[in-house]
Amino acid sequence: MPPSLPLTYQHPIILLFVFAFGATTGSFLNVCIFRMPERESVIRPPSRCGSCGTRLGVVDLIPVLSALIFWFRCRHCGHRYSWQYPFVEALTGAYFVLALVTFGPSLRALVTILAGCCLIVIFFIDLRHLIIPNELPAAILLGAFVLDGEYLYQVGWTQGAVRWGEQVAGQAYWVGLPRSVLGMVLGGGLFLFIAWGASLIWRKEAMGGGDIKLAAAMGALLGPGYVFLVYFILSVCLGAVVGIILRLLRLKGGREHIPFGPMMAVVGLVMLLWGDAIAPLIMSLYGAGSGGGGGQV
Repeated sequence: MPPSLPLTYQHPIILLFVFAFGATTGSFLNVCIFRMPERESVIRPPSRCGSCGTRLGVVDLIPVLSALIFWFRCRHCGHRYSWQYPFVEALTGAYFVLALVTFGPSLRALVTILAGCCLIVIFFIDLRHLIIPNELPAAILLGAFVLDGEYLYQVGWTQGAVRWGEQVAGQAYWVGLPRSVLGMVLGGGLFLFIAWGASLIWRKEAMGGGDIKLAAAMGALLGPGYVFLVYFILSVCLGAVVGIILRLLRLKGGREHIPFGPMMAVVGLVMLLWGDAIAPLIMSLYGAGSGGGGGQV
């Protein structure tokens, strides 16, 4: 009998299974993308064709493969549907694999996947409808609190919390805050201040409340350090580049402004996976080291 192969979490068969599970989750994310802006249930009714209304069967819902087999058309009425369906499924599957390979089978990988799914949904909803449903930043925030709770449990409050000290009459007094709470306050506060200042300058709303809530959630997840700062810088840079390109190509479609949420979502997907490596590299361009504290994810 040949020796059995060691089945680690990086074994191709396991990664293929993880991709398939992620792609199936991506199919659910497509439902969220189309139904959440309309305030419809994402559970009922079951998936159906948006053209003929026919309930879709198992063969119609095989992630990625169904789109390729039927050439992006409904099997029942022949209506062509968007490339978004297989793209979101493939992207979600790939993100599941990347999170597992990067962090291993851990709570950090699970929270990264949860936040990544929320960011994918945010990207498409905000791009089309200029809104960010409250449930999505809330889910990211919950994941941040859970992950920070595990960190505090492992290292203890003294080592895990961000603390400030003051000495009065020879007695030292300390105040500590969890990194997630401090990151939430700093992230949301920064974007709230920017929104307030921009509204004074341009005399109109320059940033929606959804962007501020998303910033607070990402601040809680990335932590009050260089990782979130780089996340903010890269989001602004990406927004500026995209805005310039669209204006030059005149592809705004008549909108008064370009939503910032999709930029935050794209950069967030990258920073969640590789923020600890990207942040020191970017900050070194500004002459800063990496001692300002990294993020939890």
